[in-house]
Amino acid sequence: MNALLRPASGAADAAAFNALRRVVTPYQVFSPERIQHFWEVTPERAYAKVLVAEVDGQVVGAGRASFNTWTSEQGAASMFVMVHPDHRRQGIGAQLYAVLDAHLTEHDGRKIQIWGTDDEDVAGFLHRRGYERTAELRYSKLDLTDIAKLPPAPATPDGVVLVSAREAGPEALYSVDAATVVDEPGDTAMDAVPYEDWYAEIWQNPSADLDASVVVLAGDVPAAYTLVEVDREGGRMWSGGTGTLRTHRGRGLAKLAKSEAVRRAAAAGVTAAYTSNDEVNQPMLAVNEWLGYRPCAVQYSYLRTV
Repeated sequence: MNALLRPASGAADAAAFNALRRVVTPYQVFSPERIQHFWEVTPERAYAKVLVAEVDGQVVGAGRASFNTWTSEQGAASMFVMVHPDHRRQGIGAQLYAVLDAHLTEHDGRKIQIWGTDDEDVAGFLHRRGYERTAELRYSKLDLTDIAKLPPAPATPDGVVLVSAREAGPEALYSVDAATVVDEPGDTAMDAVPYEDWYAEIWQNPSADLDASVVVLAGDVPAAYTLVEVDREGGRMWSGGTGTLRTHRGRGLAKLAKSEAVRRAAAAGVTAAYTSNDEVNQPMLAVNEWLGYRPCAVQYSYLRTV
């Protein structure tokens, strides 16, 4: 079956995109407003292409391809395709993939990453197209309906203060986020994050809860952080990032930040928290397991180099 492919834009497409995500990957937390905002602020140099696939006027599939503008690596790009379960095995995913792949090739994509669900059909589809599995990503969920079940908050070390991201301000949050994301496991180094792009995508993200997000100050230095994104309609939160400066690691500051952030989110009405971690990131996995996060899904990174 050939679906009608067209560019995605505007609130209606963002809502359809989000609804499809909730079916295909319910463990990822988005909102229509967050998706539309992301589309609007993606820089032109990313050469982003976003498509929806329609059958009988209904959006049954979608996909996106773009270049990574937060890395020094040339030609690093990513792509994903999703199709509603009721419309799989009809060639719609292959149709979306072909257009997006041609787009990246046209713009000299050299290193293309795709995250795929734990599914033999997905693995086979990507292997046939030259992709190799490189990493495993664990998704985890934390029930926040009863915060009394959370472990006691860690003691705050002397000289350390916890403030909200709103109180700390964008430059403080950026300083620790950009410095720590470099150390996150992944196929592409996130080593060139422009402040202007970060500000537009992260700080101005309509789903960012700047009051629940936490910055840990060690003296006057932003030393650790946890960023909270919220799907207010669904009462869910997503950990948009947690990190500690290298010079302040080993003091439990990430644990302190995340413990405080989930409590603030719960107090604001969030009932479930979701996060993802590379399986090799044992320190962060240990923090999440201590908090009570439990595995709920797995994805794999697939990579093709040209």
